[in-house]
This record gives sequence, C-alpha cells and structure tokens, in this order.
Amino acid sequence: MKNFSLKESRITDGFWASRQTLNAEHTIPAVYKRFKETGRFDVLKCKKQDPPTHYGSDSDVAKWLEAAAYLLSRKEDKQIRAWYDEAVEDICKNQREDGYFNSYYQTYEPNEIFTKRGDHELYCAGHLFEAAVAGKEYLNDDRLLRFSEKYVDYIYERFVEKQDTGFVTPGHEEIELALYRLYNLTKVEKYKTLANHFLNVRGHYDQCNEPYNHSILDSQNHLPIREQTEAVGHAVRAMYLYIAMADMAKLTGDEELRKATEILFDDVTQKKMYITGGIGSSHHGERFTVPYDLENYTSYAETCASIAFAFFCDRMQQLTGEAKYGHVFERLLYNGILSGVSLDGEHFFYVNPLEMQNERKSFFAGHQVPFVHSPLSKRIKMFDCACCPPNIVRFIEQLPTYIWYADEEKNELILSQYISSSLSNDFVDASITSSFPQSGKICVKVDSKGKKITLKLRIPQWCDKKFENAKDGYLVYEGVFNGEEICVDFEMKVRLAYANGNVWQNSGRTAVTYGPLVFCAESTDNDFALAKVAISDAQNAVLEKTNDEYALRLQLPAYLVKNTKALYTFESPEYEECSLQMVPYFAWANREDGDMRVWFPYRK
Repeated sequence: MKNFSLKESRITDGFWASRQTLNAEHTIPAVYKRFKETGRFDVLKCKKQDPPTHYGSDSDVAKWLEAAAYLLSRKEDKQIRAWYDEAVEDICKNQREDGYFNSYYQTYEPNEIFTKRGDHELYCAGHLFEAAVAGKEYLNDDRLLRFSEKYVDYIYERFVEKQDTGFVTPGHEEIELALYRLYNLTKVEKYKTLANHFLNVRGHYDQCNEPYNHSILDSQNHLPIREQTEAVGHAVRAMYLYIAMADMAKLTGDEELRKATEILFDDVTQKKMYITGGIGSSHHGERFTVPYDLENYTSYAETCASIAFAFFCDRMQQLTGEAKYGHVFERLLYNGILSGVSLDGEHFFYVNPLEMQNERKSFFAGHQVPFVHSPLSKRIKMFDCACCPPNIVRFIEQLPTYIWYADEEKNELILSQYISSSLSNDFVDASITSSFPQSGKICVKVDSKGKKITLKLRIPQWCDKKFENAKDGYLVYEGVFNGEEICVDFEMKVRLAYANGNVWQNSGRTAVTYGPLVFCAESTDNDFALAKVAISDAQNAVLEKTNDEYALRLQLPAYLVKNTKALYTFESPEYEECSLQMVPYFAWANREDGDMRVWFPYRK
C-alpha cells in the first residue's frame, strides 16, 4: 500500500483549501520572520551570536525549508523562493569538507561533535535530509541532496565503521525515518543500511548521558525495538521511532517488527490518547506516563507529538491498509493538530490543554511558582524551543499526500480522508468534493482507465449509519469506473462521547462531538462559571454552520448547579437549565483570555 505525491494529489476546495491558503500567505512567512528575528537563519552562516541559539535550531530551519519546497511546488512565490535559496546556499557553503554540518557544534563546540547524545545532532541531520528529499522531489533542486550524500557518508563512517562516537543511537529519533525517505527517493543502499543499524542497536546499550536526567525509558532505549510493547518516554521521540520501525517493516517484510508497531499503536490509542488525538500527558519530559493518565488542565499534548502521531498513522495505513489508522489521523487532523495554530495563522500553541482555568493559570504565572505546569491561554508568535510552528507548516503543505492510498498490484484504491481534492496518475484519475467538517456529505468520481478496481471509502469511526456494502471499516465498490459519481452521506450528528472508566479525570464525564470535531465551551461565550455545568444529552443541540474560520458553532441545552453559601453541604445539588455555547476545540483561545472546558459532568 502506498500514498501519492504532491505531484499527483492536490487539495481543490473547501475547508482545507482555505487552510492551505492561510498557510501560504500568513503562516509560512510569519514563521520565517520570527526565525530571522531570533537568529535561526543567521546561524547557518556558522558565525557566533550572543547569546547562542538553541542547539536544535538547524532542525527548525530544515522543517521550514521542507514546507517551502512543498509550497513552491504548487504555487510560485518570489519571496519564499529567495528565502529558501539563501538558506540552502548557507547550509551547503558551510558544510565541512568531511561532510559534517551542525551550525551550533561547528561554531561553539567543534571538539565535542557526537559526544552528547541529548544535543540533537542526528535529529537536526534528519530534518535536513527530509528537506533535501522535498527539494529534489518537488523542485528538482539537488543541492541539499548532494549535501546529504556527504553528511550520510560521514555519519556512517563515525557510527558504523569507526564506532568512535560518545553514543550509539540518537537521543532524539528522526534521522532513521529521514534515511528511509532518502532511500525511497534514491535507492542508495547505504541510507537504508544506516537506518537499519540505528534501529537494530537501539535497546542494546545503556545510554543515560542525556540532559534533564532523561532515563533510557525517555528515549525508548529500554528494550530492543521488536520487544517494545508499551509507548514510553518522550512522545515525539517515540512517534519518530515508531514511524521508522513501520518504514523498516514495509521495506524488509519483517513481520515481527510489523506486529510490534501494531501493538505500540494500540497501546497509545487504547490507553494514552486524549479525545483530541493529543499524546504525551506530562510536561515533565514531554512524555507518556501510565495508562489512562489523561489530565485535562495540565495535559501536555505537544503539537509536534500530534503531528508525529499523524505521520505514524500514515505509515501504518501504508503498512496494513486498515481503516483504524485513518480514524486516528482524522481525529488528530481536526483537533489536536489544528489547535496548534491560531485562526489568523500567525500564533501557535506548543501545549494543547483540554481545560483552561484562567484564574489558576494567572496566579501561578504571577507568583512564578516552580514545578507547577500552567499552560498558555493564548497562542504566541514563537517559542524558545521552536519545533512546533515549522512542523505545522510542513504538515499542512503535505496534507494532500494523506488523502488517497493504493495497492496497484491488487488494483485497490482507498479514500482515507474526506478532503476536497483531485488525484491523477497512471493508475487512476479521481476526485472528491467534501463538505467536511460542516456535514458528512461527499461525492467521489473515479476513472480507473479501463481496469477493474476495488474502491474503498473509509467509514468514519463516529458514523453510526448502516451500509450494505460495508466491510472491515470501508464501503467497498468494485468494477471498471468511467467517471461515475458515488455520493455518500455519513450523517454527522451532535453526539456525546464518554471516556473509559479508568480515566480518573473524566470518569462520569462527557464531551460533545460533531463528526470528527471535538467541541469545547469558553467563558467568553457563556456568562456563568463553566465549573458548574452538567450535560445530559445532545438531542436538542442547535448547530450553526458559519462562513468564518470557526466553521461551526453549537448551542446545547445544559444544567447549571445552583450556588450554595457553604463550601460543603449535606444537601444534594439543585440544577437550573442553561444554554451552553460551544465552538470547535481547534478554534478556542482566539479571543480574550478566559476559561475553557472539553469534559463536563454527565447528568442523567
């Protein structure tokens, strides 16, 4: 099973076309400008700055370059092109003769190269390799590809041949999946060999020399990859590892490894995932903790973790073809990822909480209480650790590649995400018009070019409509398609969702959903304390479809606990009716500061 390139698949209209326009016109330029202001592009010249930028800055720039390559392949922009060319030239010009490049280490610690496992050297290299793949594939620009060839040779020499480095595997995974991308583009065996090496030696060495007292669990070095059954440690690192494991399983046919990725995916989705798709519940180590630990206010759910999780879903879709991976991708797409960027496209969340208690946040922020995690109640332009903004821009530009999948040997075409788009290649020509997320209506046209094929349309997890042609999570159509139109209504409804009873924080609570969207309430729209609200059903919900960035707003009949004078009482609570105003979770925190809530007590 494979997905399709940006040369073959394009978003054409609707909700996500407007997001791509926003990304091109506002978000990509805004990220560049903030990176320029904070010295992240200037460090590529390998000249000292005061103070030095973060040792991971190269990765920030590399993700922006990758996004720019995708954008320029669909829409020429002279300014973006100029910024792109200048950065690429600086990288190539300042690469050492032996192939090494890391702006921080070359400038500040040249005698410490490959001695500190936690300092992201190989992570930065991986993102540069991904930018190289994008540049070559979509712009026919091989400058970074030639750069990567030399750099891989140097890394291979140090880690495989000489084995003279201060660590054996990367502290922050990323290079492994990037090497597989290089291999898939070029078919150079060394890239695959080096990726296999980094994966196969993981878990065989105790490497604890990381900052912040990270343990071998935090960097997924606790067990060999085929023996790992629980998602542990830093959530982004874990996802990048699992992506590479899936890549390796697909390339090598390793069934033991494939099974390991499926077990790890199920552990995350059944025990450690927020309703928004967010993962990594603890701010300490940005990590997974124990099963069902899904706190709302102090949730971490880093934007990068959600994006990495979506990439993992894509790899598992390619590896297995199963519908469940498309389900989780959709959950992430409309909630945990999209919440990371503001409606104006120029402000960002690093952390995505499921609850905001603004007074509490203000107290701890004002008193600078140590060791207390208080999430931001508004997105900001940039972070000291700036990984999330460029990750968002490259993800939105890549989105067309996650809509359609095919197994051409079996003459099978899968439509996984309902995004208005077109697909054209030697296998098929196809298109979809979609009203997601405002309604569940879609229409698909396919020209199978004289071949009999099997067309599969993923039945969304939230859809309770019964279909006669449903099989294994898909609507299945077979035949020779000559452009006939297939229209389906998945019948989006306002529905209440409930958490597993083992989730302490949300046992006995409910959340409001509509199709793929999770809704939340903000104090800005409600003149009562959100802490007092209880919900009983969604039958009388009033949904308003809007033409603004919110797309949808919701009014829901609910109940308000009447105040008592005492802090505690022996009298059972009394309720009065109220109308709860709600917006999609992705759109919260775009107005004034205030409280926010996703989960509410359920009242029968």
